[in-house]
Amino acid sequence: MRQLSFLGFILSLTVFGTVAKSEISSQAQLGRELFHDPSFGGTIDSNKASGMSCATCHADFDEGKEPDGQIRTGHSIIGVRDRGKSQWAKVTSAIFERAAGGAGFCYQRFLQRIPERKIDPSAIPEDQAEALMAYFDYVSIGKKSPKVKLQGLSKDASKIAADQILKINGNAKNGWKIYAKACASCHAKPKRGGIGPQMVKSRPPANLQKRLHKIASYVRAGGFTMPAMGVEKLSDQAMADILAFFSNLNKRK
Repeated sequence: MRQLSFLGFILSLTVFGTVAKSEISSQAQLGRELFHDPSFGGTIDSNKASGMSCATCHADFDEGKEPDGQIRTGHSIIGVRDRGKSQWAKVTSAIFERAAGGAGFCYQRFLQRIPERKIDPSAIPEDQAEALMAYFDYVSIGKKSPKVKLQGLSKDASKIAADQILKINGNAKNGWKIYAKACASCHAKPKRGGIGPQMVKSRPPANLQKRLHKIASYVRAGGFTMPAMGVEKLSDQAMADILAFFSNLNKRK
């Protein structure tokens, strides 16, 4: 009987533990709403708003175990607090939590199109930074932090990477599939802009190879409102396939 009672006690702890983990605090709930809101709780200047949200680039679940068919520029927010550092140099360890693990940088650069030199990662309202961190903690409960590569390529290095990508034979059919997963959320259709610009213009570029090289370099280094995508997100072969897809669209004109 003692053994059964002890087993029942353990089971009850497991059940109650599961229930407790499924409950979300009001602060974490606010963080969830902000995470998906392009206006960031109305704090974004509508004249500067890009239309992006945190969820545009980051998943709030384990993409490895729960793939949803999308390839995002950023990493999952699981385990943000455990990282203790950000890829953005302005987000020092001293302000890591105040900047919501780096979200304060994105809050200005990507959501508001503010030039990098003018960015203040602490500009994110403090109560909202705390709410985001609470949400990051909530989605991280019971989950292992994924390995994250935080360094991006310099512009010079990205040009060298683009040189190598253009030497690879790409598969246009596969390129469309990858484009749909990795690019279409911001660039809509190849011939129509979205958050990002059109990728294929009504007239083919005078120098298609130069245009493709620029695209590959831009993807690896990132740009004004586009985070960089390293090989852990898009392999060189995947990039070559996307470029082959663009080339094929231009040839149809």
